[in-house]
Amino acid sequence: MNGPDPTVPFVRRVRVRGFRSIAGCDVALGPLTVLLGFNASGKSNFLDVLRFVADALTGSVPQAVADRGGLGALLHRGPGGTMESFEIRLDLALPPRQAGQAPIPATYGFEVAQDPLGELPLLVRGEAATIRLADGELRLPLDPGTARTMRLRLPASVIREDDPQGVLETRLRAMAFYELDSTALRALDKQLLPGGQLGTTGHFLGSVLGELGREDPVGKERLDSYLGALVPNALGVDERVEGRYSTVQVRFRAGAAGDGEEVFLRESLSEGTLLAAGVLTALFQPAAFAGRIPLIGIEEPETALHPAGVGAMYEALDDAAQRTQVIVTSQSSELLDNEYVKLEHVRAVANVDGVTYVGGIDAAGRAIVDKELMTLSELHRSGQMLPAQVGYPAPEH
Repeated sequence: MNGPDPTVPFVRRVRVRGFRSIAGCDVALGPLTVLLGFNASGKSNFLDVLRFVADALTGSVPQAVADRGGLGALLHRGPGGTMESFEIRLDLALPPRQAGQAPIPATYGFEVAQDPLGELPLLVRGEAATIRLADGELRLPLDPGTARTMRLRLPASVIREDDPQGVLETRLRAMAFYELDSTALRALDKQLLPGGQLGTTGHFLGSVLGELGREDPVGKERLDSYLGALVPNALGVDERVEGRYSTVQVRFRAGAAGDGEEVFLRESLSEGTLLAAGVLTALFQPAAFAGRIPLIGIEEPETALHPAGVGAMYEALDDAAQRTQVIVTSQSSELLDNEYVKLEHVRAVANVDGVTYVGGIDAAGRAIVDKELMTLSELHRSGQMLPAQVGYPAPEH
């Protein structure tokens, strides 16, 4: 198959039932999606739906569940009690087999349930996948029928990685999610092998920056330019090699006339500078631009940034979304203070009586923005940014 078309998002639709605070939702996604809501609204829970799929395919369902505190921590609790299962269904777009062809529509999903017999920690049910090829629809035989299993069958169905089901599995596993930590970003790491990618919390920042500078000098210049917009007087962030280890250093403008340069080593860098460098590296890393990462999810990319620079982050997000799908969570009104912000980018997230609702901005909010009575930033700041739907049907199989 050929490389993906960046104008077509990899994950086009997410349907969820019974996952954490989400009783049910049906959400369309674009190349850039901003999940915007106040603290504890459930933004991270929605993003974790996609991360769960990647983790379950990379490792196993039981391990992905255990990493999140067990099945009891994942099943939705509502007024009627705790649900007995959660279900995830994704509509996807796979790269075409030949250049110039349309992306290949696909679906994938499964249900994770309690074992009514109490013999197994959990059950995987209803796993299904379809890939709509030009010569017909391929339905993968994933359902184990009456067999009781804790395993996903998609990995076992892959014979060759370039087969349609191989591409489906590979791209789902390749989704990358970031919750960056300044300690990891500041760390000394053993140098990463070529083609590697930024670690989930920010490990290998120096190695990835070094590879970006060697493979894509223009992309590195773009990253440095964005860093200058986010961090006052910053000129760029670079790899610093110390023996067999890699870390980072940042160049700042210096001198009375601002025509000099001063290098700050990792120990002297602020949390805000490190986090800004980490977010930009996640967005512009070579693996993403080469199409090896079909989707990048980032938690709170504006964290620790000065409010005056937060709006500039949006331009970097929009730029990166021309090459790979980008989903971020945010509670910042300042992030929306940018000319690149569009209504179709935003999915409002709200928590009502412990239940998370996710969707496009409701009709009242859209009318306010369309009539230029408020900007999107002002709408959010005023507390009037709400999702259009307040309840969703359970996903169809």
